[in-house]
Amino acid sequence: MKTLRWIVLIVQRVLITAAVFFAAVVLIHFTGIDPKERAISCDRVCNRAEWPRICRFELVVEKRAFHRDRTQYRHQRDVHGNVTVAAGRRDRWALELESETGAVYYTVNGRYVGPTLTVCENDFLVVDVENRIPGESISLHWTGQSQRKTPFMDGVPMITQCPIASFTRFQYKFQVDKAGTHLYHGFAGSERTQGLLGALVVRSFPEQHRNSTTTNPFLSDHVWLVTELHGRPAVNGRRNWQQTLPTPGASSGEHRVRVVYAGNSHCTYWLELTGHELRLLALDGNRLDESEPGPTVDRVLLHDGLRVDLALARRNGGGIMSDYEIRLTPTAESDGSRCYEPASFPLRYDSDPGKDGRRPQGDDSYAEGIKYNSIFPSPSRGEDLRERDSARTLDLVGGLCFAQGGVVCLQDIQGARERFPQELHSYDTRLEFTISTRTVIEEGPFGEAHHETVHSVNGFTFAFPSALLLMRTPESAEVRAHTCGHRRLPRSCHPLMARCECVHVEHLEAGQRVEMVLINADPTHDYVYHLHGHTVFVVGTSAGHRTEPGKLARNLQRPPQRDTIVVRRDSIVAVRFVAKSAGLWLLRDIGSPQWSRGLDVVLNVRTHPREDFDIPSDFPACRHFVGPRYFLI
Repeated sequence: MKTLRWIVLIVQRVLITAAVFFAAVVLIHFTGIDPKERAISCDRVCNRAEWPRICRFELVVEKRAFHRDRTQYRHQRDVHGNVTVAAGRRDRWALELESETGAVYYTVNGRYVGPTLTVCENDFLVVDVENRIPGESISLHWTGQSQRKTPFMDGVPMITQCPIASFTRFQYKFQVDKAGTHLYHGFAGSERTQGLLGALVVRSFPEQHRNSTTTNPFLSDHVWLVTELHGRPAVNGRRNWQQTLPTPGASSGEHRVRVVYAGNSHCTYWLELTGHELRLLALDGNRLDESEPGPTVDRVLLHDGLRVDLALARRNGGGIMSDYEIRLTPTAESDGSRCYEPASFPLRYDSDPGKDGRRPQGDDSYAEGIKYNSIFPSPSRGEDLRERDSARTLDLVGGLCFAQGGVVCLQDIQGARERFPQELHSYDTRLEFTISTRTVIEEGPFGEAHHETVHSVNGFTFAFPSALLLMRTPESAEVRAHTCGHRRLPRSCHPLMARCECVHVEHLEAGQRVEMVLINADPTHDYVYHLHGHTVFVVGTSAGHRTEPGKLARNLQRPPQRDTIVVRRDSIVAVRFVAKSAGLWLLRDIGSPQWSRGLDVVLNVRTHPREDFDIPSDFPACRHFVGPRYFLI
């Protein structure tokens, strides 16, 4: 009898094990990942119970010259079809731009501005990038992604990867671990502002099932990627773009708009919508506190590198008009000689949105829901917008912004309660970076005087290394002679030299709590910085760069979280973060037209021993070639 019970028990366990194994096989079959799949749709409703997918894309990068009839700059049409004359000064600047640059832009898969890549949080992104530009190397950076365990996929040439040479391919492979509105773009500043970019939308289960204040989902989800095209703003790669929204039902509803501005670092723009209010949802992919509604404003100040999610709703629940306008207007502080023309774009409601009353999610310039017109819209001063003096404004630049007269500043935004860790009420180390510029006079090749502006951080002008830094330690002989930083001056620099060009590296230990203070001693220019691999909490700002950092008032309750920081002229910005991920992370001056103008810093986050990531054995390495020691005669 005892033997029989043992036999029955063994049979039961075998059957249970077989059933569990069969269920796992069925689950993997229907939700599993096929690594050989070339292209599967990852634009879907995210489900917590679903396995992550491998989302594979192919991006072919080219460079093309666009030829336009110059008379098109002389006259243009507004949204009502009326012929207007462009401003003479900026019209001439646009013509000079075309004659000087040849109107050369980058294309991704044959389009100016690449496609929007939409995935779910924790999906694996595999992107094959092919460079078809003769004689020019490129690399792509994935803004907003931490690249934890894959710092060699961060896209910084000569720091984390070799540049992608002409007519070669490079495959980016990493797990997207940060939900929100993000961006992929060419590393050089001119690439990012001239078409080599696209939106990266990482959806998550929470953001699809509530809109911060209610359990109702948004009526639609759209991407507005603002760039420059022929001297004027363009949205999603088009100057004649228009937005069509599904008409809400009996109850008024909100639409989610993901705004990305990648333009001239010297210019800031007002984003205004006639007849609508804008409510802040997220900043640089970081959601605000979901228990409280974000600030509602009439206009938003856009700065270079900004990613902001907004809820769009008709003002006072009024009836639907036939036409509205989306307006982009340069601010008074913008450098008028370098800024683009103001522009406006039609905003219309679709009277027949479909069976369920909603437009498909992720609707952008490539989606079927957008209709285009053939006019070149120009801004018109509509009677619908409120007076600028009384308009509620969202100013995300910070630094010199002060809350008054309906202005909502960056320092007034309340971050999520659970986002700011208690451990950041103090810090282990503080980094101070002073940004400065000066003009030096050098002798030219023919003996003439040559004036040049030298940019530096703490006296160091950043220069890229000649060898791939990630595969070597900064102490290695190959890079040590060209590396500078705290208490380290390279042999190539001398106190009497006009500049010290070197690889500026600051060292941190993984897990350290860091306070970083950015001091802009330049009285004439603002600078925009993006920190790779990390998000930071903006804990303090101050006007006047001579303010003692220790006396700077700090917000340690619910500071806003960002990865792109604006440092206004003659001001100070203090941020805090935890150096969680090992690797080489660039503090990047995104206003540089090329790889760098000397204002970058590499943060070397180390672990002993290095356990966080392993570089693939076959990863490409950039090496010197000196040839054989002896030659046959």
